[in-house]
Amino acid sequence: MAPNDEHRRKRVKVDQKKNKKTKNDAKEPQTAGIDIPALSEASPAKGTFLITAGTYERILYGIEAQFVGTLLTLSPRFIFPAHIGCIKAVSAGGRFLASGSTDEIVKLYDLKKRVELGSLHEHKGSITSLQFHGHTHLLTASDDGAICIFRSKDWEPLKVLKAHRAAVTDIAIHPSGKLALSVSLDRSMILWNLLTGQKASRTRTPQAGELVEWSKSGAMYAIAYATEIQIYRVGEPDAVAMVSSRQRITSILFTEFGGNDFLLVGSQDKHVHIYSTAGDELAAAQLHDNRIKGLSAVDVTFPDESVHTVVASVSSDGYIKAWKLDDLVGELDPKSKPDPKKVPELAVEPLAKYNADVRLTCVAASNDIY
Repeated sequence: MAPNDEHRRKRVKVDQKKNKKTKNDAKEPQTAGIDIPALSEASPAKGTFLITAGTYERILYGIEAQFVGTLLTLSPRFIFPAHIGCIKAVSAGGRFLASGSTDEIVKLYDLKKRVELGSLHEHKGSITSLQFHGHTHLLTASDDGAICIFRSKDWEPLKVLKAHRAAVTDIAIHPSGKLALSVSLDRSMILWNLLTGQKASRTRTPQAGELVEWSKSGAMYAIAYATEIQIYRVGEPDAVAMVSSRQRITSILFTEFGGNDFLLVGSQDKHVHIYSTAGDELAAAQLHDNRIKGLSAVDVTFPDESVHTVVASVSSDGYIKAWKLDDLVGELDPKSKPDPKKVPELAVEPLAKYNADVRLTCVAASNDIY
């Protein structure tokens, strides 16, 4: 996915734009309305999808998943050194892919043309989180405490959100596109109004929040700390559930199955722990031989034309794996309250796996594959 001469010129233009903005920080873009649209109705799930993973070794992996007969296969679509520092975040939106690193740069790629588009240099710290909203906007967060909103049409920085007093550790965009949540080492969570680019509220958190995630419907969200998770319902000031983990939490993912929400929690104990939104641990399954570093989900059409959610996981053990959500939560009753000392251990097999033989750090799954 190396850029040709034409795209090198485009990259220079992108970088010059960013440098021009940073020379005049006092005059950052002020917009009356950022115009981030709600997500359109999901397009039909495809039978192929892309799993993108970042690594400590600065290499970006693009793994294409497709069925051969009834078997899902994972094969490399691209593998290349994308950064000069550890890749900490990846996100896909339509034809676009973004990666962020400790080198303080966000790299942009066009998956359809299979070229690098350029680099975004708005931040002055390690990139900690990237979130596409559909294919129209990208939010970036950094150790510098800032959040930037970019428009993918021209990669113009529409707004720089500055309210955190320390590194922003994670961001999450509401499905409506009107709101976003951010958590920080300053022990606060901020709710942002993306229509105005202004802070709507700030909430003090008991610890430094490390991860934040909306449910698929946008009716709930979760904040993960080192070994705890608080689950909230929109409009209610207090957490409706609390999860405590014996191991450090490394990733969280809201999923929906059978009309019920489940929270998947990856941790250092090599397991994914499955919780109801009431905070009850329903089951656990060992997915890897080392700590889980990332979880992502995508809807996929199987060979029999049925649609299922596939969960992609990556680990420090070097493996990228794909799991059928049915196998993880299909037999679980979200209203049950298992004995926390006797949590069922699931015996599940991945749909497919790929050995990257490197230390994986983050993952994004997308069925907008070209």
